[in-house]
Amino acid sequence: MEAFTIKTPIVQTGNDLFQIFTQNFDDRLEEGDVVSVASKVVSMSQGRIVRLADVTSSQTALSMRKKKYSKDFDTYPELAELVIREADQIFEDGLVCLTLKNSIFIPSAGIDLSNAPKGYAILWPDNPWNWAKEFREKLKKHYDVHKLGTLIADSHCAPLRKGVSGLALAYSGFEGVQDERGKKDLFGKPLVVTQKAVADDLASVAILLTGEAGECTPFAVIRAAPIQFTEREINHLETVISPTDDLFAGIYNEEFKAGVLL
Repeated sequence: MEAFTIKTPIVQTGNDLFQIFTQNFDDRLEEGDVVSVASKVVSMSQGRIVRLADVTSSQTALSMRKKKYSKDFDTYPELAELVIREADQIFEDGLVCLTLKNSIFIPSAGIDLSNAPKGYAILWPDNPWNWAKEFREKLKKHYDVHKLGTLIADSHCAPLRKGVSGLALAYSGFEGVQDERGKKDLFGKPLVVTQKAVADDLASVAILLTGEAGECTPFAVIRAAPIQFTEREINHLETVISPTDDLFAGIYNEEFKAGVLL
């Protein structure tokens, strides 16, 4: 397996990412490639960027408790208002504003001020699964390939682990979860719970290469990955596990469980 990035100009609001990709990729896509796209540039292309000065903060946003790692809330109560609007569920206790968004446990509903102009916030992409599918169809036609995958990559933190790793907000063209249950381990015992988060693993590869600062490399091409390609429609619920079946179920309260959309 190999992977490489594609350097581009800074993506502006409303830019066509298909055109940006094809204009800055000097090679050809091959059968079995996966194209990763940074979530922020998808959001920018969709116009999912908000000028904070244009946001009217509700009393709820103004009264949200200040967080140690969310100093932006001190300067921009409008950011707190955007979190209220975007999140499916908010859990205020903690060092950041923890939320559920699209059944993903993420700070601030995925809203970010980094890699955005000063005074602006970038929201998570709208309809990411449809976007990944449509982008894939355009690439397949343009490069005349059949086995091709696309994914929208972001980063997230794992509890009790330093640093960030990759998170696939959506993907198309390959099986993003590989079920290992029933297979035999080294000693012939059947695996009981193991399912491989293939899409998230690929997102981690992409995030490692594209970076999260000023690299201007929003695209990564992952070549010859050991994955299963498919033409079937991917249901986003395939990536979600019920909080009652999750390995961490013992620490979830009823409020958290109610926020997971299945």
